[in-house]
Amino acid sequence: MFRNVLCLALGLIVGVQLTELWDYMTLTGEEYESTAIAADTAASLTRPSLADWLFHETRVLCLVLTMPAHHKTKAAKVRSTWGSRCNKLIFMSSEDDDALGAVNLNVSESRDNLYSKVRAGFAYAYEHYVEDYDWFLKADDDTYVIMENLRMFLYPFDPEAAVFFGHRFRTSYPHGYMSGGAGYVLSRDALRRLNLFALNNTKFCPLNTYSEDRQIGYCLLNVGVTAGDSRDEHGRERFLPLHPRHLMPSIQNGTWLTTYSYFTPNMSDCCSETAISFHYTKMHDYDRYEFFLYHLRALGLPEKPTVLPTKLTYEQMEQKLDFWNQQETDQTVPLS
Repeated sequence: MFRNVLCLALGLIVGVQLTELWDYMTLTGEEYESTAIAADTAASLTRPSLADWLFHETRVLCLVLTMPAHHKTKAAKVRSTWGSRCNKLIFMSSEDDDALGAVNLNVSESRDNLYSKVRAGFAYAYEHYVEDYDWFLKADDDTYVIMENLRMFLYPFDPEAAVFFGHRFRTSYPHGYMSGGAGYVLSRDALRRLNLFALNNTKFCPLNTYSEDRQIGYCLLNVGVTAGDSRDEHGRERFLPLHPRHLMPSIQNGTWLTTYSYFTPNMSDCCSETAISFHYTKMHDYDRYEFFLYHLRALGLPEKPTVLPTKLTYEQMEQKLDFWNQQETDQTVPLS
């Protein structure tokens, strides 16, 4: 009896498999293509995207400079758009707002106090999160950041290297500083050095009312943090301190951007295809960027494969830092 039941079960299994095999072999071209597409779609639904993978591999804490008057406007737009792609989003403010993620840094709202406010923000990030994230981005509430491009750019670099990146401006001290409006990003070690050796030392990091980006750059320089080069392989900038409408189709000579940029701008081709940030974002721009970057598709165009850059070894990272620290002065615009 048991043998008969077993034979019957085996017969049914073999029959089902043969039927499926016959159906597969007799598929028309269109049916086969449709089946293959369905299989690929099912696989893609279970396979994490490169952006998802980088989200966990290159962890970025975002510190966004704002004020209570902007909590429900600009800051809310940041939170609902690019800020939602940060690993951690904190708004540097003078009032707590749990729903937004704003922290009261106990600094009075004033343009003269922006430097003090950013210092307090970096101190807060260090105290609570220095070991939890790899990179620490400072941006304004009218900055728009393409987080996927930021992570892809940062991926090769060791966050334990003393380096920071952004749109580099010239000033009276060597190596310049990074534009606050375009946003700049500190490695974990840069944040550590800033807090352990700079913020508590008025010689390395003076207290004053100068612009926050220039002063933070000065503090970092004094504790051995290298100003990195974030341009692409064609010398085009990735961090942009202006809105695209002021940059495209080309940069106009004689503007304040060409005057202050550390590297001679590419006048005919303003921006990298892997741009990371834009400044002076208006309220309607946030949703506009979201649509064009994350929803609009130009159908029928050949797709470029996305390949991760190679991680730098310790020796390669040291060579990069040495090169950036010794960049030829003729690569820069003369300081007027």
